[in-house]
Amino acid sequence: MSSMVDSIATPLVRGALAALSSLGIALAVVVVPALAAQVVASGSSATALDAIIIALNILILGHGGGVVLHTGVIDGTVTFTPFGLLLLLVMLSSLAMRRVGRALRLVRTDGLLRVGALRDAGSGLGAYALVYAVGLALLAGIGRSTDLSPVVTSAVVSGALVAVIGGLIGLLWSLRREATDAVPGVRVLDLLPTPYGEVARAALIALIGLFGVLGFGTVVLAMLLALPAQSALFDSLAPGIVGGLVLTLVQLALLPLLAVWGTTVLLGGTVAVGTATGISLGGAETGVLPALPMLGALPAPGEFPPYAWALMILPAIAIGAGAVRLVRDVEALERRERITAWIAYPLVVIVATLLIAGLSTGSIGDARLVHLGPKMGELALPLAGIAVASTGLVLIALASPLVPWVRGRWASLRSTVEKAERTERGEESAASASSATSAASANSSTSVASAHSARTAPSAPSAPSAPSATPAPKTGPAPRTTPAPTTTPASPATSGPATPSAWSALTASSAASAAGAPSSVSAPSAAAPSAPSPAAPSAPTPAEPEADGKNAADADSAGEGSTSKDSADKD
Repeated sequence: MSSMVDSIATPLVRGALAALSSLGIALAVVVVPALAAQVVASGSSATALDAIIIALNILILGHGGGVVLHTGVIDGTVTFTPFGLLLLLVMLSSLAMRRVGRALRLVRTDGLLRVGALRDAGSGLGAYALVYAVGLALLAGIGRSTDLSPVVTSAVVSGALVAVIGGLIGLLWSLRREATDAVPGVRVLDLLPTPYGEVARAALIALIGLFGVLGFGTVVLAMLLALPAQSALFDSLAPGIVGGLVLTLVQLALLPLLAVWGTTVLLGGTVAVGTATGISLGGAETGVLPALPMLGALPAPGEFPPYAWALMILPAIAIGAGAVRLVRDVEALERRERITAWIAYPLVVIVATLLIAGLSTGSIGDARLVHLGPKMGELALPLAGIAVASTGLVLIALASPLVPWVRGRWASLRSTVEKAERTERGEESAASASSATSAASANSSTSVASAHSARTAPSAPSAPSAPSATPAPKTGPAPRTTPAPTTTPASPATSGPATPSAWSALTASSAASAAGAPSSVSAPSAAAPSAPSPAAPSAPTPAEPEADGKNAADADSAGEGSTSKDSADKD
């Protein structure tokens, strides 16, 4: 019996103690800055008790509760939730219940849940939520004054929601364990049934992209661009050192709220900053706002250029990134599970975004600032369109046969183009080779023609010089000659050294035939038959070729032609 009581009491006690510790830390987070601001505010008539009451009301607002104001300046209910403080409170609850889950040892050494783990975790979470909500209701009752009155019911409900959501996150966090060589790893989202774990992971990626990247990026960029206006507002307040720190903490608590508003505008919705006001991609219409420096980052009244609507593609990219991860995670699942995941993903993104945007709405009093935050009616339709369209495009691109078909067609077209380019390059190479051959042939013909002209041009005037009876005057020593035989009277055509012999006619004919111009020796060859006579036995002596060579040299020196000189050299 005692062991059963211990097993039940232990989770309950641990949950209750964790709730008290979370409330204590949360109380210190809001009370310490309030007391610090009260101490340095020399011109204020507020006491330390007033500072604590203000801090308790801020704590209720941070949980999402409501406070009724009766200050004369602002009258009515305040439901404006500082998102930064809300996230901090959820984180405190998560850390507290994570310690409880680790203490309960819900997972065995083999990575599976132990027997009774769900019962103990539920008992600890229930005790935590109950004690937390009751404690917050007590703090709301303590925080009443003539000017401030927290709504107790809203404090109880909002406190219970924060405790349950934060505690559940902490318990799931406690189950996570890294893999080792001995035991497998445990992941939180893997504990969900298939394919809802994959859907939750993809939706988380999309929400982080929407609010964590786009929302904060938009706000930071706007604040950087409006830095001079914010500095002027800060200087006009003159908060001092401690007051400046408190004012900075207040703005940090409101920064996530403005990030949600920025995401709403990028999604195509409208954010109200008072009655008859609105900020959207089409333009801005603002009124009188509180003297908070960070509000100086809001755009000035006026219409925006039409291309501002193109910014809606940024949320589509964030949602598409989650869809890409979903398609890859469910690729190996059955067809029915894949279709379930594809349908559930945009629905989860739409519901979660609308829930976060709804929490960022509120009011400050019943006057001009009664409407603050996104207009939900104008946000739902563009959000649904972006979520469905981006998811559908990703499915068409990655989960349908369209992309493989396009890739195949592209590869075929590319191979055809490459083949045509190779063929064209081959034809160009052949044409280049043919052109080079033609050029070489033309150059060869030109050189042959030049050589032929060079050889035949001087031989034309040398043809009539053969029958010349008077040799050209010679300089230098007289040649040594052998007297011609006197047995046969010499005819005038063959007498004297000017008459060509049979040897010189033969050499001239050989040179002409080698030069390819038989017409150049036509004159000597015609005179060659007249050289022999009936006295043929009188053959020329060996001195005749030498004399003929010298005559050819004289003719070359006198400019009568190069053909005779070449013939003499060959001899």
